[in-house]
Amino acid sequence: MLFRCLSSARAFLSMINAETCIQCSKNKIITSNRPTRRLFATNVQYPTIGEIIEQWTKQFDNEGIPEPVESIEHIVAHVIGTNKILDLVNSRDKRLTSDQYSKLESLCECRLSRMPVQYIIQEWDFRDITLKLIPPVFIPRPETEMLVHYILKALNSSESKSHEILEIGCGSGAISLAIAHTNKTVNCIAIDSNLGACELTKENRDRLDLKDQVAVVHATLNDDGSIALASILSGPKDLDLSSKTFNFIVSNPPYIPTKQIAALPPEIKIYEDLRALDGGEDGLKIIKPLLKYAATALKPGGRLLLEVNTTHPEYIQFFTKKYPVLKLQYEHTYKDFCNNDRFVEVLKLS
Repeated sequence: MLFRCLSSARAFLSMINAETCIQCSKNKIITSNRPTRRLFATNVQYPTIGEIIEQWTKQFDNEGIPEPVESIEHIVAHVIGTNKILDLVNSRDKRLTSDQYSKLESLCECRLSRMPVQYIIQEWDFRDITLKLIPPVFIPRPETEMLVHYILKALNSSESKSHEILEIGCGSGAISLAIAHTNKTVNCIAIDSNLGACELTKENRDRLDLKDQVAVVHATLNDDGSIALASILSGPKDLDLSSKTFNFIVSNPPYIPTKQIAALPPEIKIYEDLRALDGGEDGLKIIKPLLKYAATALKPGGRLLLEVNTTHPEYIQFFTKKYPVLKLQYEHTYKDFCNNDRFVEVLKLS
């Protein structure tokens, strides 16, 4: 009984600390509501970067923090004003100032509360762009860079001089912005059902100077394959997603089956928007209506590219064969870094 009470108390304190870190991240003010775990005496000069990395790596490792070395290296790099981890190699003997060390301690407290590093430093590189990230907007994963790669490859092989692209579920804008940044022939519309995600995409777009290529729309994909438009943050005011057609539709939709959500690490369960991950009982809650929408919204010869659960390519193949009236043809399944079936390409027939 006592153990249960202690466990509940720890869980409660973790949630409080998580909420504090989230609010601090959103407000760009880093504080902590619990005593900072100082690893060095305060009456001596502040430690070197090498000492900090060594000591906090040990601290993170002792408390079960995933990727302890990478965690502290990203935090230190952020504190000293660089986003390049390699810069730390030549700075290991440099000592932090009092303000820098105070900030570092607060950021490390957030990592001890299992806040993802991406939210702590409030930015992350995706391909060759840097995105601002704030909780709980979904953090783009490295494998999604491969999805962008396959879209760019298809664009490069196309003879068209311009391309209309729709991204469904834009989150921070990673996919649309990476495509537009690399290929100047595209015009993208990025939509999301989360207004906060749309606002973050717009902010990232403006920072990357891609206003002329990327429109941002608050809209929701319905179960019947239609799209309900809520508001246009930027773009054509007469935009009608029920009639507009595209050369490409791309999406990294929620695809994790609901029963697997409980097994996700605290970094995800506590901080990220689970609506961006939970794909329903079979993980296909969004993918099924997305296929229906693509059947009407893709131009003949257009392509749908999806990031999916490893069990989904077989279903998508089955779906396109079962409903030939949709004129969708399964084309290919691509592997991710771990050699898992992860990306599916579907062609719209004439």
